[in-house]
Amino acid sequence: MRLFICCLTILATLYCGFAQTDSNQEPVYENLIELRHDNDFPVFTDRYYTTGNFIGWRKLLEKGTDSTDQKQYRLYLIQELFTPADILETEIRTFDRPFAGFLGFSNGYTLANSRRLFDLEVFVGISGPYSGGSFIQEAFHSAPAVSSRIPTWLGQIQTAVFGNAYVRYTREWQWEPNPFSVHCALTPEVAIGNRDMYAQQEAAFFFGRRSALQSTSAYKQLGSTANEYFFTVRTAYRYILHDASQEGDLIGDSSPLLRTPYRNMFLYDFEMNARIKRYNFMVAYRYATPINRRSFPHLYVTLSIAKTF
Repeated sequence: MRLFICCLTILATLYCGFAQTDSNQEPVYENLIELRHDNDFPVFTDRYYTTGNFIGWRKLLEKGTDSTDQKQYRLYLIQELFTPADILETEIRTFDRPFAGFLGFSNGYTLANSRRLFDLEVFVGISGPYSGGSFIQEAFHSAPAVSSRIPTWLGQIQTAVFGNAYVRYTREWQWEPNPFSVHCALTPEVAIGNRDMYAQQEAAFFFGRRSALQSTSAYKQLGSTANEYFFTVRTAYRYILHDASQEGDLIGDSSPLLRTPYRNMFLYDFEMNARIKRYNFMVAYRYATPINRRSFPHLYVTLSIAKTF
């Protein structure tokens, strides 16, 4: 009898072990923490959109299948800095754009399946000295390891409260399967609020080993730890109605300097992406055409690392 009970115990243990192995071949992690930094310092410039700092958390609300939506929530703390081309100039009227700093929180909600993705984002934040833009950049430039020119931050965009909504819809097609897949996606986007008002159309092409839309790191989707190695080419056209980083608050702004942006803008990105189990890595080069008649094109780099848990 003891031998029989012992055998049953061993069989039950083995069964549970095999069942757990089968069900956990690809663990589902429901949370992700991301650190992202934008900077034009690596390309030896210090102007326009010069720095962006992002700390974010994503939460998988409901894991879907190909025929059902996967739902996801995110919360980000964002700080962005904008400067003129000559950060040492003291004659405000000669600036090609004003100094501007933004600090705020972004909330986002995503619905995705294997073919399309819907994304809604709401941003609430402040501009002006309370954004910490001048403090962060001055501290960076005065650090012993950098020891470079200290920006004047004269005539920066005045303190104001901003609220914005961003709506994006992505439709994706797979042209070739793995191991070297090819995906194409179209993403129309609309921004409404007193910080940004624009309409944008983006086309993106993905090349390499990549998962389906609702589980790929290309859109920072959770629910999969399958390894990915791919690069992305993006191009976008944006029609701008309002840009608070140059024009100030849409409701009214008395900042010392305001500039009228070009209404038409083109954006080009080249990204390299990798997901190694629970870690996501991304390096991107981003190029933008001139933002107003006094400015020049701009190139900056994005670095991102994220971990699921």
